[in-house]
Order: sequence, then C-alpha cells, then structure tokens
Amino acid sequence: MAQTLELLDQALEIGYEELRFLVAGEVDDAFDAAERRGVLTDKALETKESVSLDEILEKLNKLKNLQGQLTAEAKKLHASLRQDIGRVKKESTRFKGYGSVARGTPLIANRYINKVG
Repeated sequence: MAQTLELLDQALEIGYEELRFLVAGEVDDAFDAAERRGVLTDKALETKESVSLDEILEKLNKLKNLQGQLTAEAKKLHASLRQDIGRVKKESTRFKGYGSVARGTPLIANRYINKVG
C-alpha cells in the first residue's frame, strides 16, 4: 500500500481515538490526538506518490465524516461545560447570600462609637 494511504489510515485511527477521548471528556488527550491527526494528514497530502485518486478521495471522505462527528461531540461537551459554569455561578451567588445572613448585620456600623456611654 502506498505511503499516502497508510498515512491517511493512521490519521483515521487517531481520529477515532480522538472521538473516544472527547466522549470520555478527556480534552487534553483529544487535543493531542487532533494535533497528531493533523500532522499525518498534512504529510499524506504532501507526498508525491502516484496513488489512485479514488482511494485517496474515499479516505478523505471518511476523514471529513469523522470530522463532523468530532465537531458534534465537541459541541455537546461545550454545551455541557457552559451549563456547569452557569450552575456554579448560581450556587456561588446563593452561598454569598447565605454568608451575609449567617454573619448577620452589626448593630452599630461604626466601631469607634462607645457602646457603654
């Protein structure tokens, strides 16, 4: 098999690995896999071997479909993180309210006023 097709096959394998990482929520590992996949794809497209264009087109279509799946999964993860951040902000606001109630309000605002007389 030509080197171009081998590189595209490796890029596909890494792409599926990246998809598994995204589903698991492991963003750093998915990022590393995406970089490796990009490097392999670039190398495959830069090789000057004479390979059947139909075979290359088939592999590139698979990569395009995989990219669509990766994008959809990343959007789901992004939406999930956005909801988590919103929930944390609401809880923070709620805890601040509880904190002010628990501390209470001072009877005298100025500490230099003599309470005794």
